[in-house]
Amino acid sequence: MKSIFIDCSLGISGDMLASALLDLGVPHSIFADNLLSLKIDKNYKLKFKQADSEGIRGIVCIKNESEFKKLSRSLNDIKNLILDSSLNDYVKKKSIRVFEILAEAEAIVHGNKISDVHFHELGSMDSILDIVNVCSAIDFLKPYNIYFSNPPSGKGIVSTSHGPLPVPVPTVLEIARQKKISLMVLDDKYFGEITTPTGIALIATFIDKFGKSDQINIKKIGIGLGSKNISRPNFLRVLLIDENDDYIENNKPSYETIISQEAWIDDSTPEDVAVLIERLRSAGAIDVICYSVDMKKNRKGICIQAIVCPNYKNLLREVWFNYSTTIGIRENKISRWILPRRIVSHETKFGKVNVKQTMRPNGQISIKIEHKDLTQITLNTGIPIEEIRQKLIVELSEFYELDDWFF
Repeated sequence: MKSIFIDCSLGISGDMLASALLDLGVPHSIFADNLLSLKIDKNYKLKFKQADSEGIRGIVCIKNESEFKKLSRSLNDIKNLILDSSLNDYVKKKSIRVFEILAEAEAIVHGNKISDVHFHELGSMDSILDIVNVCSAIDFLKPYNIYFSNPPSGKGIVSTSHGPLPVPVPTVLEIARQKKISLMVLDDKYFGEITTPTGIALIATFIDKFGKSDQINIKKIGIGLGSKNISRPNFLRVLLIDENDDYIENNKPSYETIISQEAWIDDSTPEDVAVLIERLRSAGAIDVICYSVDMKKNRKGICIQAIVCPNYKNLLREVWFNYSTTIGIRENKISRWILPRRIVSHETKFGKVNVKQTMRPNGQISIKIEHKDLTQITLNTGIPIEEIRQKLIVELSEFYELDDWFF
């Protein structure tokens, strides 16, 4: 089962990731074809060459400084450019999704509508090509899973079209907030941007999991160098890995390690416990349960248990200690197997409903209609909820879109 691990612990940008994927073995002809597919002026030059950064060998992207960098484009401009190209559907879809993530963040940062967002640096042909090249490379590799390390925050001040901005720039911070991506504080002498908006938007688009799989065999390593000469090695690496997993088909369960945190509390009211549970969920808990326990001195208490992905464990600890009466929590690593699933919207004769699809190991797909949608329909129509459920299950029985599954 071939997957890739993208180690961006020293930083990530679109050109660094594209260079690393090229070094991993993606044919250069794919990137050359993208220039033709996007109908880019023949005078535009995009080169990749062998280089080194503080003694580390890798591939660096060399771009020509031209009038292309000065163009400002709206999201619709970029969508039309991509949709009018001869890129395949997967590359079009993923490339547009990267720009949508960027536009959503820019709109919040600047207090605009998404339709009013104009990309300056991000609208340049350089940035468009970086994103399309990465999407094309991943389409070529077709990895089973894509893992990322947590990207670094960086520090200092950078010059932008809006003037000087602190690092991380607002767009990077907003994407990190929206997509719940934890930024790593790097003990670094370099002052400047090392995680770019394009880089973190690519993470948000392609991330399956943070951290590597528990058991891997490294097959190949690709190194992409940054274009800046800084006081330390400036590179990103991509590992092609073979995961030791008996379940190698797309419809098989996925194994992962998660964290269990729990506390036994006997001095809080039920109302306070309810607020704590909601805060834990809002902070990123996968799920929270509680049940009655007998504590010391025969006191009745409540055990509250939260399960959480490892990259949210620190945030949840703050919730426990700031918003509950506990003076300690138990924390353990636990394992789980999960099936691929997706949540999609579909138009039915009752209106739009949200449906969770789950792929079973035998290839069958089960569906479950969101209960709040069923409730709204029964309130609107007066039809019993079970009757609506049965009618929708029949109507949705052939609704099997097979892309964008997640674990």
